[in-house]
Amino acid sequence: MNELNCDNWTSVKLGDVAFDINDRVANPSESGYECFVGLDHLTSGDFTIRNWGSTEDVTSSMKLFKKGDILFGRRNTYLKRASMANFDGVCSGDAYVLRFNPELLVDGYLPLILNSSELWDYTNAHSAGGMSKRAKWRDLANFEFYLPSKEEQRRIADILWAAEDVIVKNEQFLAEAEHYKQLMMRELFHKGIGHTEFKEDKKVGVVPVEWEIKKLSEISSIKTGPFGAQLHQSDYVNSGTPIITVEHLGKYGITNNNLPFVSDEDKNRLFQYILKEGDIVFSRVGSVDRNCLVSKREEGWLFSGRLLRVRPNQDKITPRFLTNYFKHEDFKGYMKKVAVGGIMASINTALLSNVHIPVPSVNEQKQIAAILTQIDETIAAARETIESTKALKMKLINELLSPHLE
Repeated sequence: MNELNCDNWTSVKLGDVAFDINDRVANPSESGYECFVGLDHLTSGDFTIRNWGSTEDVTSSMKLFKKGDILFGRRNTYLKRASMANFDGVCSGDAYVLRFNPELLVDGYLPLILNSSELWDYTNAHSAGGMSKRAKWRDLANFEFYLPSKEEQRRIADILWAAEDVIVKNEQFLAEAEHYKQLMMRELFHKGIGHTEFKEDKKVGVVPVEWEIKKLSEISSIKTGPFGAQLHQSDYVNSGTPIITVEHLGKYGITNNNLPFVSDEDKNRLFQYILKEGDIVFSRVGSVDRNCLVSKREEGWLFSGRLLRVRPNQDKITPRFLTNYFKHEDFKGYMKKVAVGGIMASINTALLSNVHIPVPSVNEQKQIAAILTQIDETIAAARETIESTKALKMKLINELLSPHLE
């Protein structure tokens, strides 16, 4: 892109270029509009709305929005949610419906303004409330920024929407790759590789005749994390040995965000809860299907009392085969079904010990794991592309929309 011409940029307020629309729909389920958008459907940084619900069960009055309007999350503003609708529908009253002023803005430029760091810094500084900070339109309308000519707006919008298009396409590819992995797991965990004869087992379904069916306790050891009497949150320190909690069981592995730590003295005291590479940690409360494989990075860390540790007997079962089986939709559905309790469902060592696992030969386990690992590597590459493109997009928003501040 050629150097931007900043000579004709003018200072304006958000209220000059956007209108707050307050049209209402009394009975959304009978209105003819099919799509309902709540704040949970909005994702930080997304220029467009990609998720929505149905109006079928929406009985109270809602705001009306039209294609091209931007829904701006006015509650919990630290989540930075502002996305454009590509369809008509209704939305929660916790969102502002903003419509661009065509006399001053080109189509597609308002979402860029509303996703800039400068706008969100201003919004959070002018939001009120305690646990759930809210923004008021009268404050947002006074946000001042520099606005280029429409010609420059179009040039900037073309660049940033091209980056958005790359993100959307990669997210679609990622979803397809994840779906393909589930299909492959269903095939591999029921038919294996190269088998022609199968048997029906009431615990695991159809599997090759040669495969054994084992209780998890027969092929691994299972241990619950330290209970409150052994470890309290007050024992946590600012540095030392990390402790993995339920919050660190991510979709794609163990995360290291905001890890708590314990001292070397406490680590020695809790030596029986030290993790090894190849262990698998399970959530035992709440989302009982959440589990992650412990990598070399996490070896020597501890796990918390709300987790269970599965340590595979690697002479009988390989960690990568077992952790992939735990990610299989059939297994996840089974865990949710057998968990005890209501809203806070839970599992324990006894329940997990009695889970039945199909066990191929170790060689076939390695072959199955290798196939799924290749898919995982494709998924990881797509995720990396998405994250790097998102970072580039935000960098460009802040650079291209505020050239006077350089």
